[in-house]
Amino acid sequence: MTILRTWGPWIGGIILVAVVAFGGYRYYLLTKELQITKSDLASTTASLTIAAQQQSDALTNEQSKNAQLEAQLSELNNSFGTQISSLSTTVGTLSKLASTDPELLEKYSKVFFLSENYVPAKLSNIDPSYVYGIKTLQFQSDALPFLTAMIDASRASGADLSVISSYRSFGTQAILKSAYKVTYGKGTANAFSADQGYSEHQLGTAVDLTTKTVKDSFTGFEKTPANTWLTANAYKYGFILSYPSGNGYYTYEPWHWRFVGVKLAAMLHAENQNFYTLDQRTINAYLIALFDPIQPQ
Repeated sequence: MTILRTWGPWIGGIILVAVVAFGGYRYYLLTKELQITKSDLASTTASLTIAAQQQSDALTNEQSKNAQLEAQLSELNNSFGTQISSLSTTVGTLSKLASTDPELLEKYSKVFFLSENYVPAKLSNIDPSYVYGIKTLQFQSDALPFLTAMIDASRASGADLSVISSYRSFGTQAILKSAYKVTYGKGTANAFSADQGYSEHQLGTAVDLTTKTVKDSFTGFEKTPANTWLTANAYKYGFILSYPSGNGYYTYEPWHWRFVGVKLAAMLHAENQNFYTLDQRTINAYLIALFDPIQPQ
């Protein structure tokens, strides 16, 4: 008992010191482990951050590449679209040309020859209301709407135009020319009438026009309001005067008008040129526009 009393406090102190020391050591170990863990965590976080940044950079790079590819594809698509549109236009132009009779813009009247076998691919009867006298007349089908529009416009202005002659076959022209030779003599007939194969009427796009006062003689036609109107307006509907005063083919025929298309007729009118003075290659360039619509006035 005496020993406990003497050494007890010391033993208790030693135990307390030992417990404190052990606790401190454990604290030290835990702190050290925590520091190591924090260091590892920081290292891992840094690695993950770097990896994430690398992935982000890679993603940005791929997005940039994708954007470039999309831009290139868009440019290619636009280019292909333009090429396809151009090809479609070219095909359409070729198709349009293929379906348009090139004879319709040839220069005849002692220049080119139409055989006895030539007949316009499309002919339609002219409505009797546009015809002078009781007869059946025909005109090239695609050009007919231009003819009737012109006559309607002339009548609206007070000029009483009517068609007295239009399409004539090779045979009809031969009979007519023979009759003229008998009536007027060969020399006189050649001055105002074409031989068969050289008449614009065989194309189906030429007409002789008259009025109720002039009738079938054509005498004085050039002095009528109808002629004044035609001179000022016929080009708007694609018609040109084939044989103006001073031409080198036939006598002046103010009543004889030929359809050549609005574009060509407008050019001839604007530049005060004659169809028969143009080079045939220049004329041929207008074939594609032969039946283009009448332009709004």
